[in-house]
Amino acid sequence: MLQSLTRYRLVDSPLLAFQLDAEKHAMRELPNESCGLVVSGKYFACHNVSEQPEKDFIICSNDYMAAAMSGRLEAVVHSHPRGGPPSDFDVGACTATRLPWYVLSVPEKQWLIIDP
Repeated sequence: MLQSLTRYRLVDSPLLAFQLDAEKHAMRELPNESCGLVVSGKYFACHNVSEQPEKDFIICSNDYMAAAMSGRLEAVVHSHPRGGPPSDFDVGACTATRLPWYVLSVPEKQWLIIDP
């Protein structure tokens, strides 16, 4: 847990347009985690194909390819429907992707960013 505490930060600026779209997606997907990508500044909603979508997410490979072909991948976005900070797995996966990860803690409507 200590690793996560040092690797993410609270978003303290006004929300960006992609975050508003991601929040709407997260509300539609409840009680499951939503997931998507930021592509050229816009939110690209993806299907969560995890076998336990209420606990984690896996971005549909077809969605990932479509996003990658439509513009520049800038970030990964997902929600925590029951709240809470990014997990150690989130931190490690962020490092592996070399992209920022935006995590929405749904109950608090709080955005956290993990930097690679």
